[in-house]
Amino acid sequence: MKIRSRKNRKWSEEVVLDEIRQWNLRGEPLYSHHVRKNFQELLAAGIRYYGSWQLAVEKAGIQYNEVRKYQHWTKDRIVAQIQELFKQGADLSFRAMMLSSYNSMVYAAIRPKHFGSWKAALAAAGLAPEEIYRYRSWDEGTILEEIRRLKDQGVDLSSKTMDETANPLIATARRRFGNWGAAVEKAGIDYSSIRRRRRWTSEMIVEGIQDLQGKGIRLQSGEVRKHAPALFAAACKPRFFGSWSKALAAATKKNETVVA
Repeated sequence: MKIRSRKNRKWSEEVVLDEIRQWNLRGEPLYSHHVRKNFQELLAAGIRYYGSWQLAVEKAGIQYNEVRKYQHWTKDRIVAQIQELFKQGADLSFRAMMLSSYNSMVYAAIRPKHFGSWKAALAAAGLAPEEIYRYRSWDEGTILEEIRRLKDQGVDLSSKTMDETANPLIATARRRFGNWGAAVEKAGIDYSSIRRRRRWTSEMIVEGIQDLQGKGIRLQSGEVRKHAPALFAAACKPRFFGSWSKALAAATKKNETVVA
């Protein structure tokens, strides 16, 4: 949304800094081209009082090199960075990211030309925003209970599968316990047995889909990720089917062939 000019505003050094900080809090880009286009009076006042726009921004307590980086973020770069931060176990909530060194990425992500919101950016990176915020506030005890619950459900708890299914639990556990294996062990589960990962084949995936269908589980991606995350991740791998829809088509075709 374009900000209206405030030509009658009485400017001072403190007013300039306050406006810059307010823009920053709203997620407005602070590089000079954007400010000139949307709030030229602020840019002019910043230069008048501080000698340059960069000095004004830095006087407001904002690193200008991060402001400049904002212009270089693309949708693909944003998605790749979010996925990398997730693997590292970073807190991907909006507030935490805005306070991090990646705030320029957040500014870029919420622009209409990119994703329009931080939650939409998380979703584009294959993450479930509601899960990111759900797990963020969990304490150690709750994390361990969730690991045990997943184990009881027969979920593949290997770090590879947990990462592939974009489960925010693994990121939260890494922050709390240092690494995923330590969290699983703390939950009373022998992680060495979990590390012996299942070797999927196309036939096993098809049979797994048919088994889910036989149990009455809806074969929508969200439901399958909840009930059989390892199966979903394997089906979507390029060396198998490449997507869940193609895996479903293969399972349907196989079923029709058997019936015929």
